Amino acid sequence: KTDEAAAALAEALQMESVPYRIESYDISNIGNEHITAGMIVMEGGRFAKKEYRSFKISGTRGQDDYGSLREALTRRLKYLVPDENGEIVNSSFSSFPDLILLDGGANHLSVALEVMNELGVSVPVAGMVKDDYHKTRALVVFDGSDFCEVNIAKQRNVYVLLYKIQEEVH
Repeated sequence: KTDEAAAALAEALQMESVPYRIESYDISNIGNEHITAGMIVMEGGRFAKKEYRSFKISGTRGQDDYGSLREALTRRLKYLVPDENGEIVNSSFSSFPDLILLDGGANHLSVALEVMNELGVSVPVAGMVKDDYHKTRALVVFDGSDFCEVNIAKQRNVYVLLYKIQEEVH
């Protein structure tokens, strides 16, 4: 079922191939302190808990989700930038994600796109837009000229997959 949902997700996002490695990020805080960004990984339809990471946010002050996301994504994605010899440094972060999902909408997506542009990294990315009940109702993507929403209301298998990912990253 997860394979079918990943294929339907790829189709909804107009991806050329089904994502094998999906990374998802969410910012968590207690007041203005103890701010962290969580990263979960799904590989081949299963949660890869050994790949999970938690980023202690230290360079961003206060409850700034966008600044915190920028810091976490920069720390993660810099490992995908080739070194001076044109090689990717082999590390636990050298695995390229096929898709990045963000817990947030167009503004969060904008931050991710800026970070990738600054680093010269290109990864398909979408934001998970929530409804009034804090459940994902749509995905937001950038089509090259504008942000647009991809409705998933009628795609139960995609919704269930995104729900599982959203709950796991929380």
